[in-house]
Amino acid sequence: MGIDHIKLAHNTEKLKRLIAEHPDYPIVVLAGEEANSGDYAWMFCSDVSFAVDEILDTDYYDHDDTVFTDRDRLEEYIEDMLYDEYSEKPQEEYDRAIKAKVAELDPFWVKVIAIYATN
Repeated sequence: MGIDHIKLAHNTEKLKRLIAEHPDYPIVVLAGEEANSGDYAWMFCSDVSFAVDEILDTDYYDHDDTVFTDRDRLEEYIEDMLYDEYSEKPQEEYDRAIKAKVAELDPFWVKVIAIYATN
């Protein structure tokens, strides 16, 4: 199974243009039915924040729609994932396997302007 970028950081040219054309307009985030309780077609997100962050742009570890934004958390996940396979092997071998997997994923970290939204 190969690892590929999935382009979580979508093209944002339209957003940049709209902000430049309307700098005084507030930015709101509306979550569709798939991202909210499903009771409403669109739900307003009242707790919104913005930050420069980085994300792991691959679905290689996407078993539950997880988007990793923390390298330490990803390393912990990899440790858990490899534990059974290396539990009977020397600690040094386990540590090398973790470091190798972390290094393999390093090119998939992408800097983004993140919009965090919840209610």
